[in-house]
Formats: sequence, C-alpha cells, structure tokens
Amino acid sequence: MLSSSLKWTRSQLFLRSRMSQQRRGVNSWNGFIKAKLREENEDRERGDRIKLTQFIAENKDELLEAYSCLTFAQKRAYNAEVLQARTEKSHVARANPKAKRHDINATFTTMDREVSPGLWMALCARTGTEGFYVGVRGNIEDLSEPKIFFTPKAEKFVKEVLHVEPRHLGLKLEAFVVTGLDENTIIMRQRPLNKLISDCRTIIQEELESIALEKNIKKAVKMNYVNYERNIVEHCSVALVGWPLPGPVCNPSKAGGRVEVQKLLDALQREPHHRESCHWVVLTDEELVQRMTENRARHSRGEEVYVAQKRRKVTGPVHKSNATIDTDTEDSSDDTSTSDE
Repeated sequence: MLSSSLKWTRSQLFLRSRMSQQRRGVNSWNGFIKAKLREENEDRERGDRIKLTQFIAENKDELLEAYSCLTFAQKRAYNAEVLQARTEKSHVARANPKAKRHDINATFTTMDREVSPGLWMALCARTGTEGFYVGVRGNIEDLSEPKIFFTPKAEKFVKEVLHVEPRHLGLKLEAFVVTGLDENTIIMRQRPLNKLISDCRTIIQEELESIALEKNIKKAVKMNYVNYERNIVEHCSVALVGWPLPGPVCNPSKAGGRVEVQKLLDALQREPHHRESCHWVVLTDEELVQRMTENRARHSRGEEVYVAQKRRKVTGPVHKSNATIDTDTEDSSDDTSTSDE
C-alpha cells in the first residue's frame, strides 16, 4: 500500500515533467504492424476484434516476410502515419485543466528563453524575415491565456492593414476557436453594411484622385454620382469601367443590399488587370467624343443622364447690402414669403 501511495504521489508531483518529456522515435515495424491490424479488424465488431499480441503470434512469419519486402519509401509512409496519429491524439488529461495550463506556460516560457524576443529580432535583422505567432487555448475548459509575438513590421501590418491590435488578434482567435462560430458569421458581424458602403466610396474617391494626378489635374476632383457622366467622365476624361452591378454607376448606398455592395467592394479591391476588376481608366480623345455622343443620345431618349441641379431654397429673410441690391429684390421677397407659407 505504501509503495502504491508513493507511486501515485510521484506521478502527481512530476505530472508536468512527464507531459513535456521527449517521445520515443518512430519505429516503422510498429507502424506496419498497427496498419495491418487495422486492416484485419476493419470489418469486425468491437467485441470480436483481434488483440495486437494475438495478431502478431498468429501471423508472425507472414508479417516478417511482408515487412522485408517493403521499400524505404513505404516504411517512411508508415512512420508518417504514426506521427500523424500522435499529433491528433490528446495526451493531456481533461480532468486537470490547471496542469494543462502549467504545461502550456512552461512550454512557452522555455521557447521564450531559448528563442527570446531578442533572438527573434536578431534573426529578423540577419535574414530579413518578418512574422508573428499566436497561440490560444483549444476549448473552454482550458485556462491558459493567449501567447503572442510580433516582429515590428508584422505588428504594423496587423494594425494598419487588418486594423486590429495584436493583443486583440489573439483574443479574436481565441473567441473563434472556443465558441466554434462560423467564420462568415463573425465577418458579417464585424462588417456592417454601412462600413462596406463606406469602403466602396473611399476606394472610388482615392482612385479617382490618383488618376487625376496622373492627368496633371491640379484641382481637387470629388466623385459625383448624380452627374457622373457630365462632371466626371466628360469634364475629366476618365471613366469607371467594370461596374459589376446592373445599371449605370451609382452611389454604393443605392446599389442594393449587402450582397450587391459586397460584390462591388470585391470588384474594386481586385487588381486592374483582373477580368472582374472595377477601376478607373483614362479616355482617349476618340473615346471621349464617342462617350459624349452616346450620352446625348441616351438623354434625348429620356434617360436621366444629365441631372439638373436643384436650386437652393431660401428658408429665411435674405439681407443684402446696398451694393448688391438689384431690380429682382421685390420678386425674391415675394418668393420667400411664398415658400414660408
């Protein structure tokens, strides 16, 4: 009884060291035997399956002969199967999450000690590599916190391109892994429709400004969706090609629902050489003349190509100085009183 108690106590005291100790090397014979045993038991019920020792005793000669005929590549394939099985198998007791947390913390502490951030930086400076690692718990029963490391450029990428703080990236990954939410659900929740519309407008405006600079247009050009053909195409001699939605170019807020706006955003984010890309191009003189002719023809057929600007309504009394008083003052006051009514 005493020896049993000592054995149990020793196993509890050195639980972490046992979990982190080195595994034995892979033996191709063992992998071969296990594979053959699986084939033998494939069609058998659980209670009728042959044990490993019995299988070897009854088929030893045949197994040895078959193993001797294996090539080096076939033996390595059996080794790979054993390694894959080890990777997929969980060796940590689920009933002891604190021990698992201590094991994870010890492992990352060893990694940080052996490959410290200083060494990561030295490796980056010596080889020019950049990157990061993020490790999070696998289920809600685990107690370990996220483990992260970022090189300077990797951290800048996460902040400026993904718009996420490095620490928050670890938390988001942990939430995704632990809760098991569908990735599309998370993306839809993080990207509301108004944000998608804003992204479309921003890309259209920024690309318009960029192509205006290429044409040496010094005056600031602001996108006009209402009078796009007159104020943008005909005036600046540029056009937005590859519009992926039915109808002419319009404000992304009027493009439709989430599906349509997402389709537009995808087209705007593609490279110009992509066949489904939506991007700005400079029109030649011949293309501009043809576009203007088509616009006037469409407008004469009743299409609203050129939209008349609405006159600003005056909602209060207009005070004009003596220097700007003209003969229409009395009429303007009459119009104002009428609109007030």
